[in-house]
Amino acid sequence: MLAVTVVLLLCGGCELRMAQQHRSFPFRWVLPSVELVVCLALLWPARGLLFLGVVESIDSYSRPTPKSSVVPAPPVTAEGQRIDDAATRFADIRTKAPLALNFPVLVMQLPYILVSPAKRERIPKGMPPDIWRALSWPFVGILFWWFLGRGVEALLTARRAVVHPRISWVETAFALILLVTGLVAFIGVLTTTPDDRSDVQFMTLLAGGLLWGILATVTITARFLQWRVAKRNAAAQATTAPSA
Repeated sequence: MLAVTVVLLLCGGCELRMAQQHRSFPFRWVLPSVELVVCLALLWPARGLLFLGVVESIDSYSRPTPKSSVVPAPPVTAEGQRIDDAATRFADIRTKAPLALNFPVLVMQLPYILVSPAKRERIPKGMPPDIWRALSWPFVGILFWWFLGRGVEALLTARRAVVHPRISWVETAFALILLVTGLVAFIGVLTTTPDDRSDVQFMTLLAGGLLWGILATVTITARFLQWRVAKRNAAAQATTAPSA
């Protein structure tokens, strides 16, 4: 009985030490939450435009045919036009900023975009593509920010020779794709023309590709360190096995 008690105490101590080694800051939950808060702060000033896009989409499903009547716009002064253009550009930048933060959503949709006849992602009827992306990408992007959080946790624990959480080959492969995309985006940034730099959506996608190309190195590095830790542990077990 004494021997069993000693063994149980040793096992309990080992489990406690492993739990302490695995304990780290919950990046996998914090990063998606921060991403949602940032996107909400960016989109809140343009909430009227987003709400109008949703209403138009709902209206297009309820109406069998589009309305033919056109209401003429009131005349606008030069100063009013300048203010409207500035407000429109400001709202355009805000609605496109979440695209850069959630660039992997575009990468995930590329296979469907390439094979679809329209060569674009599925968008609700009557909704402008920019509004649909601004509303949907922050929520779909939660998955990729969660993976990034796992990568950060794995990187920090791997430096303590602990493999937790274990990075899968699927995560590593997707991170490699993002890394290659980031290199392409970096080349695109170096070769942009003044006309390209005036295109907000094009520059947003370049910024997103560059950002996630850098962030992908976290997952790749974590997977490499986990491989080294596993290899070192296997070598240690192989050397202690004959002596045992």
